[in-house]
Amino acid sequence: MKKAHLFPDNITFVANFMDGLRKFRRKEENTIFVFFEKIPERLQRYSDLDIRAVSTTSGLLKTLNEFDEITFHSLYPHYLHLIPKLNNKTLNWVFWGYEYYNYFETELYEPLTNKLVPKKSILKMLAQRLRKFQLVTAMKCIDNFLFWDRSFFKKLKKQFTLKAEFKEFLYCKSFLEPITLTNSSPRQSGDCTCYVGNSGDLSGNQPDVFQTLSKTLGITKVYSLLAYGKSKHLKIIENYGDRKLGIIHHPIRNFLPRNQYLNTMNEVDIIICYHSRMQALGLIFNAILIEKILVLNPKNNFTTLINNLGIIIFYLKDL
Repeated sequence: MKKAHLFPDNITFVANFMDGLRKFRRKEENTIFVFFEKIPERLQRYSDLDIRAVSTTSGLLKTLNEFDEITFHSLYPHYLHLIPKLNNKTLNWVFWGYEYYNYFETELYEPLTNKLVPKKSILKMLAQRLRKFQLVTAMKCIDNFLFWDRSFFKKLKKQFTLKAEFKEFLYCKSFLEPITLTNSSPRQSGDCTCYVGNSGDLSGNQPDVFQTLSKTLGITKVYSLLAYGKSKHLKIIENYGDRKLGIIHHPIRNFLPRNQYLNTMNEVDIIICYHSRMQALGLIFNAILIEKILVLNPKNNFTTLINNLGIIIFYLKDL
């Protein structure tokens, strides 16, 4: 049986999956597809894997039809319409979450953040209706949901009358690499540094987080990750952080080199990912591995998994 993994145009998705294959020494006879016009230099080091770049949807459909089993690591808008055309194949979907939440969840934002979210244009609202229809159609073609939350899967299966079966799969295993940190200098009593993640998207409810941190005693520095995201959201987050936190706000506008990232994580005491939806799993697991105080949104169904593992997490109201 010929198998393929299809990734969206996001290097991080692909690189983390491949690193996971190495880490767990899994021997998989799979072809990894990358939806790029060319294979990024970062991925060329995986010379023992068959990596292909497919730049058009027509070319992608032709290539996917060579395989018997296909695992989608994202149901990306670019190729949603192709999925119903893949007949007599086993189709798997690694449920990363954002595809579903973008179209079906309306309560993504906390009250303050909700006031600042830019209004969608009429064209975008019409496009969203189309994408929603395409996503439901694609979901009905999926044979297996690769996911960790069985109860949430049952909700989806009932809501959309899906044929899919549940297969437990924790995508963020590929992120789980212990990080060795060393305390380079003793911390002053009462000083506390926060890291607000995970991207420049208001779904992280950063304004509500900044509002709380501005009233929390002992906070001396706040990093906010703004290396990627929607341009309008990036500006809103940075401006609001500057206004509420002043000089203690330190936006990270570019991806950090590994050593600098590790130094930053060493400095941080509290990591906050305040999404209502399942997101930032890599950052969340890193926070757990390096034993930082982790603050999550109670609406995020990922908190259920973490609580079941016996890991203590906190909410904004605890700060």
